[in-house]
Amino acid sequence: DCGPDVLSIEDVLPFLPDFAQIDQIKDEICDALTSYSSKIEGFLKEMNECDQTCDALRDEISRLSTYQMKMKANAKCALTGQMVLNAGEPFYVFPSGYVFCESALTKEVLPYLNEKQAARVEELRKSMMYIPDKRRATSEYDTLQAELDGLIAAECPLTGSIMVESIDRGFPDSMEMDENMQRRDTADQQGGVVEMSSSSASRMD
Repeated sequence: DCGPDVLSIEDVLPFLPDFAQIDQIKDEICDALTSYSSKIEGFLKEMNECDQTCDALRDEISRLSTYQMKMKANAKCALTGQMVLNAGEPFYVFPSGYVFCESALTKEVLPYLNEKQAARVEELRKSMMYIPDKRRATSEYDTLQAELDGLIAAECPLTGSIMVESIDRGFPDSMEMDENMQRRDTADQQGGVVEMSSSSASRMD
């Protein structure tokens, strides 16, 4: 490899006349071909590694598409302590075992989204609100819901980066702290048996 101020053999060859003899630069040409051959082998190796990674991702996606999370019928929202099956709203089950009502999860996650993401969440919720019930089985609604899930349920707020970012928040008073700890312990005990290590969540209506 040559620096920006040095001409390589590849730069010179196009300007040589057809009758020019290359005996004097034969070694340089051989070195250039060897270098190209090494680079091609390196690229082929990288392509092979990318193919293997893609195959692994396809297998993981296929496995997750049929993965089922389990939870107890009396599971409670880890943030509100309300039984999710009686909440009258969709809820999310995370691989961590925690369960959250959609409204509580959204309220918890919103402060940690950037301005653009938070605005998009509100925009999606309004758009979905104005879609009639009879059209909520359409691909349009599913697309909006999938985008919303990606924003508010990308990871469990009690075990992911949000918990780390919240370390600088002020402590609640002792009564609130005891109550929150009790709720989280209850939710932990009642969460489903989950073996998946992914941070994705399952949404249930």
